[in-house]
Amino acid sequence: MLTFYLSMLDNETDKLNFEQIYINYEKDIYRRVYKILRSKEDTEDAVQETWKSVCEHISLLNGMSAERKRAYIFGIAKNQALSIIRKRKKEALVMCDIGDIEGIIDDREVYDACGKFDIAAVRDCMEKLGEPYSDVLLYYYLHEHTIKEIAKILNTNENTVGSRLRRGRQKLIELLEGEGIV
Repeated sequence: MLTFYLSMLDNETDKLNFEQIYINYEKDIYRRVYKILRSKEDTEDAVQETWKSVCEHISLLNGMSAERKRAYIFGIAKNQALSIIRKRKKEALVMCDIGDIEGIIDDREVYDACGKFDIAAVRDCMEKLGEPYSDVLLYYYLHEHTIKEIAKILNTNENTVGSRLRRGRQKLIELLEGEGIV
């Protein structure tokens, strides 16, 4: 990865500075971000974005004391991790936004409850539903497709998609309640 980041820099001095910074802080940054996210994949994403940001702002680091550089880089890493957490929560809210759509069902408690949980728990419950409900729910809430778009993707009737969505919501609520999420 170091080679990739070095290729982003034009100046030899910046490359040498970045290489030294990377060698000094690589493991510490990874550990710090992992403590926040507790997910290898998310940690790798946050760390990668951190180093890309450091490359983009390497000129700011020139002339800083070692202590200040460390604080600056760790601040970037923390912000990247928090950004991923916010994104996760937003995805969970989108997936759990099973509110009063078209007057079909009123389940605001599920919406409120899902905001408190990891998206993975809700996604697992959706997948436990199995076909055809899990597909429709994932397309609708996670990928934000309309009923019309889902019907095209699944090569089925819009009314069928609407029925599966309505039944899937009800089954999801029951499953979430059974899992103790709601």
